[in-house]
Amino acid sequence: MLNDTSHTIGRACFLCDDSAELADSVSHCPKCSPTIDLDLSQGQRVLEHIGAHILFDSMVSQSWPVCGLCLRPSPLCQFFLKKGKGALASVKIDDRLSKGCLMKVKYSYRVAAESSPSSPCSNVPIQCPICPKDEPAIWRYFFKAHFRDKHGVQLASKYEHLWTLSNFELDQMQKIWIKRRQKTVKRTKKKLLPLVISEDHRAQIP
Repeated sequence: MLNDTSHTIGRACFLCDDSAELADSVSHCPKCSPTIDLDLSQGQRVLEHIGAHILFDSMVSQSWPVCGLCLRPSPLCQFFLKKGKGALASVKIDDRLSKGCLMKVKYSYRVAAESSPSSPCSNVPIQCPICPKDEPAIWRYFFKAHFRDKHGVQLASKYEHLWTLSNFELDQMQKIWIKRRQKTVKRTKKKLLPLVISEDHRAQIP
């Protein structure tokens, strides 16, 4: 939005609206056709939608890890974790080190990491306990494939809790997949102040 206002009496001279702000908050799902808009201000819902593609879309391979936000091959999108400030702080995404993802989404890592009725998708980047600490985190839905390819099946039983999903999560994610086209973008309406036009810029038809 571009505003040119009269500073002397606080009244508007010119007003120009554009859709740039809305465009920045909405992105298209990279797989859905017809296109489905994703509200980037609703990070948990974006994780659920993309997570449903990973679990139930036959066009997404379970053996080749992709980004849990934009579905590009994982090497293109790298996420790193860090501990928040304070003794009781939880792990969160390190925005400074993470790079590559096309979906600029904010979400609560702590909430998203645990499947719940209000946030059933637990697909978040998690740190591999065997890989070097400076390696990018691995999305939970591809953690089994990561272990199989990088560390072998011998260690799988010790760490399978990292990727095993509950029946509840699988059931809820399948419902999200089935109903994915019913989703609508929630646009927050901003409260607008009354517009008062400057008398010097008012035009009247005779």
